[in-house]
Amino acid sequence: MDSTLKFRELKTAVSKRTIRSQVSERLAQMIQSGLLRPGDELPSERELAATLEVSRETVRGAIQTLAAIGMVESSQGSRTRVIGATDFPIGGRSAAPPPQDVREVHEARRVVELPVVRMAAERITQEDLDRLARLVEAQRDMVNDPVRFQISDAEFHDIIYRAGGNTRLSDFLHDLYSFGLEYRRHALRQEGAVKQSLADHVAIYGALAKRDAESASLMVERHLSRILETTIAALGGS
Repeated sequence: MDSTLKFRELKTAVSKRTIRSQVSERLAQMIQSGLLRPGDELPSERELAATLEVSRETVRGAIQTLAAIGMVESSQGSRTRVIGATDFPIGGRSAAPPPQDVREVHEARRVVELPVVRMAAERITQEDLDRLARLVEAQRDMVNDPVRFQISDAEFHDIIYRAGGNTRLSDFLHDLYSFGLEYRRHALRQEGAVKQSLADHVAIYGALAKRDAESASLMVERHLSRILETTIAALGGS
């Protein structure tokens, strides 16, 4: 085997490990944040692969990584089940976000996210628009499953953040999104909450598809306001 072929094989292997690590980190963060809790069943490998647009092999490897450190358990013929949160460092820090005030998180997201959405409306690629369309379509079958919807919701927002074209801002917004997910889990269990979020996603996608920056910003602002209202309601109005 010549050196060029060996290098290509090495590059492919490294790439696969990198994607697998990213999926592991994403799932670990959902567990650490409280979105996924002990006893919850993960979507099937096929569904996770479709949501994250990676191979089933990558999803399987990511789950094996989490199983090895005791975050999930997987057995033949049954869904992977969450066991509990363990330390899983991401980017040199723990995956678990610190406690946050929901109003402060809302204010921070509003200040940063709206300009990023405007940039995304101008810069988003057709490939990303197609991905958003597929996610929205899949979410129509998730209105009675808040956990599945939230996993898809996280991907929906991350695509928009990255479409803004500024890595620092997209990473910051990813962290902001992660704050308070445990509270959001309860909010999405309220009657009609998932259906309303889905309607918001449809409107946001429509504005982005038209490259309408002002409309996209307005749709996201309304979405964030509804998130705040339903989350506060889930906390008993505190």
